[in-house]
Amino acid sequence: MSRCIMKLISAGLLVSLLVLSGEESAYSELSPAQSGPEALMIENFSSSTVGEPPKGWGWVDGISVKKFSQAKEGQIAYTVKEENGNKFLHADDTGQALTIVSDKKWNIKDYPCLQWRWRVRQFPTGANEKVKGKGDSPAGLYITYYVNFLGVPRSIKYIWSNEVPVCESFKRSGTGKAQMTVVRSGMAKKDVWVTETINIYEHYYKVFGEYPPDKVVGIAIRTDADNTNSRAIADYDDVIALKSCKGSCE
Repeated sequence: MSRCIMKLISAGLLVSLLVLSGEESAYSELSPAQSGPEALMIENFSSSTVGEPPKGWGWVDGISVKKFSQAKEGQIAYTVKEENGNKFLHADDTGQALTIVSDKKWNIKDYPCLQWRWRVRQFPTGANEKVKGKGDSPAGLYITYYVNFLGVPRSIKYIWSNEVPVCESFKRSGTGKAQMTVVRSGMAKKDVWVTETINIYEHYYKVFGEYPPDKVVGIAIRTDADNTNSRAIADYDDVIALKSCKGSCE
């Protein structure tokens, strides 16, 4: 088998490798009994330890997913913090540009909407995801839907952009790159917690012209400032799947 194909297969198995890495798995076949008939709590970081990376997540290193304990000092830009008794994920990227992943799964046909909160504290200087060499995002949440027979994942990355208009969708060149959709743009809400709601089931159809499989294979988070050689700081919390919603970008 060629090295190229091996890389594609490895890239597609990023989420699955989280379980094999030895990190406690975030896998959970979520059910209404865990949250309620109208909503499923996907992640709120409440079981994580303040000052440490999030429990049950791993980080992407090239073509594999590793335990946080395998990282070098200062390499992991994600830690759990607490504010007024509430835990949340804090990202502070100065060039590490790491993606962290969790293999939580739920039935998106039954719970087609996704809601989450995020807050940008610092925007990467001069970033624009559509301009080569400036493609940094202060905040981004990925949904990975499936992996094809070559191991290439199909994902949508929802981003808070410095300046790309809201609801604009685009894709960077490269095998396995996520389709990106801007759900928040600009600095008007800097330092403010903002709640986003997307009907990801219908939005998938809008982007790809077909409906997704019933279950996702995982989620990922990325805050990065490496292309602009600057700094990006953002917080994330309360990722929830909903039975119904009036979402953005429909």
